[in-house]
Amino acid sequence: MEYWKWLKMVVVALIMLGEGWRNEGCLEEEKLALFQLKPFFPFIDSRIDGSWYDPIIEEKETSSDCCEWEKVECSSITGRVTHLFLDLTYTLTSYYHRINNEYWYLNTSLFLPFEELQSLFLSGNSIVGFVDNQGFEKLSSKLNKLEILDLSDNYFNDSILTSLSKLSSLKSLNLAGNNFIGPNLINGLKRLSKLKNLEILDLSRHN
Repeated sequence: MEYWKWLKMVVVALIMLGEGWRNEGCLEEEKLALFQLKPFFPFIDSRIDGSWYDPIIEEKETSSDCCEWEKVECSSITGRVTHLFLDLTYTLTSYYHRINNEYWYLNTSLFLPFEELQSLFLSGNSIVGFVDNQGFEKLSSKLNKLEILDLSDNYFNDSILTSLSKLSSLKSLNLAGNNFIGPNLINGLKRLSKLKNLEILDLSRHN
């Protein structure tokens, strides 16, 4: 009987500890990282209504807990960011970039603080490549839980394939609707064979 009382006390204490940690909101390090992403993805804490051709952007007051942000999902246990839904960036800024054919270069190091990240959606962001030496290979050492990566409907060429071949934890990779027309495409695709956990690969809608 004493054993069960002791076990119950331990379970209750662990639950209270977990709730106490989670109630403090997301980690300060990850919150700062999200603010660094906001200039590139300003809709993170905004609500987007309407259709793809007539977006209605409704700004709302930013919560102090980034786990409550529109495009962020966190673990209910640790409070760490696990999913980032940064796709379809229909804000006024990104809409302007689209109609003016303005492309930009991604610095993947901005995602390094999210060590428990499982899914990253970056579809439709007019990304054409990376800042110098800041490709996805930079994430391989820390983001070993990343399983889903969506880079569809950007302007990447086949040089991205070498960078992606380092993300050994990937199970789903969406590269549809990019610009794979280089002469070394076959060699680039062969490098993806290093992704031993990969189950889904989308290469549709290329030139």
